[in-house]
Amino acid sequence: MVDFSKALTGTTAGGQEISRREDISDAPFLSAKFWEEGTSIVGEVISVHKSANGPYVGLELIEPVSVEVADAHGEVTEHEVVRIGNLAGIGLARREALRNQKNKYFAVGDTLQIVCTGITPPKQEGHSASPNFEIKINRTPVPF
Repeated sequence: MVDFSKALTGTTAGGQEISRREDISDAPFLSAKFWEEGTSIVGEVISVHKSANGPYVGLELIEPVSVEVADAHGEVTEHEVVRIGNLAGIGLARREALRNQKNKYFAVGDTLQIVCTGITPPKQEGHSASPNFEIKINRTPVPF
């Protein structure tokens, strides 16, 4: 007889709920325009993606529980799930935070604290200002 007393379990209904939770297609990216010095968010990575513009994650917000983000038409809506993309400052802070880890990218289950520490003005005309960040990552070790 096989002992399943410590088995990991799942159900179709549970999997469907996770799938709905991980659907971030309507979640906005927190672009450089969102960030101001002192802006801070805490959230859990619920999905990891790759695109032509680089890696990005779906983040379910914990603190604050939601943020207001303007769309391309200037309409502001409130969101509990956002996407964190490949902003240079986030990528650099992530690289330093994960420098001694095997996986050097954000992973599902990571809890992130992202704080904007300031804005670097553009060095060339026509370029955008660049937010700078401090990132803290709580990563649960993989049990195997």
